[in-house]
Amino acid sequence: MYYQFHNVLSPAKLNLGLRVVGKRPDGYHLLKSIFCLIDLCDQIEIQITENGKISLIEHQQAWFYQKDLSYRAAKLLQEYTSCKLGANIKIKKVIPSGAGMGGGSSNAATVLMVLNKLWKTNLSQQELIDLGVKLGADVPFFIVGKNALVEGIGEIITPIEIPQLYFVILKPDFHVPTKDIFSNLEVNFEEINQQQITIEQLLHEKTNDLEKIVKKIYPQINDIFNDINQYGNPVMTGSGSCIYLTFSDKNIAKKVANILSPGYNIFLAARLPVSTVAS
Repeated sequence: MYYQFHNVLSPAKLNLGLRVVGKRPDGYHLLKSIFCLIDLCDQIEIQITENGKISLIEHQQAWFYQKDLSYRAAKLLQEYTSCKLGANIKIKKVIPSGAGMGGGSSNAATVLMVLNKLWKTNLSQQELIDLGVKLGADVPFFIVGKNALVEGIGEIITPIEIPQLYFVILKPDFHVPTKDIFSNLEVNFEEINQQQITIEQLLHEKTNDLEKIVKKIYPQINDIFNDINQYGNPVMTGSGSCIYLTFSDKNIAKKVANILSPGYNIFLAARLPVSTVAS
């Protein structure tokens, strides 16, 4: 018996500021950042199967599909719940990979939430979050599905309201491995006053502590910053490599996107109030 495909959208995020405020004994860094959902989305189609097999259809990434976060999310849910059903999963990628926009984590969260409904495994949101942590630090945020102040290693999520914003996002033609950035991070945590890192400060200044490391390792990114800073305050999201400009006026954002698009890979996006898929 064949079931129909269920279509859902899996949104990206931008970091509106990212401060590194500490480091755990296990080596994980503690962060403080505003995660903003945007309307740049991958499209995911999921079809339930009765044979228990999980397949990623038309997988076009550089890695084997068994390593894909979406596949691992489905397997994790299946094993945790002892579900006998399977799924065919098809992902149409729009969110660039290795960009600091959380595409893979968003896909994994979306698969967890949708299969939880389609397989009728009926896990609570907190149970899904607990599974999501095993897949990646950004996955819990996408399960909560609301713009938020995110702290710790990604597990402390405080939903907040973010004003309507528009973003011109530039994707450089190189990837930035997250591990390389954090391994080169030099921060004097004793000098950090967390009380001064407020939501307002993050929203206004959008300071990203990882940006200077990327500029050092990939000096070509400095040319991009210098080229586009005449249009606003360019900021890197996450560990890179995407850079964005923020606007409150949609028409101005469109004009800047049109100016930059001949020379760069440009995405135009708007803040989402809540995720396109709810748990």
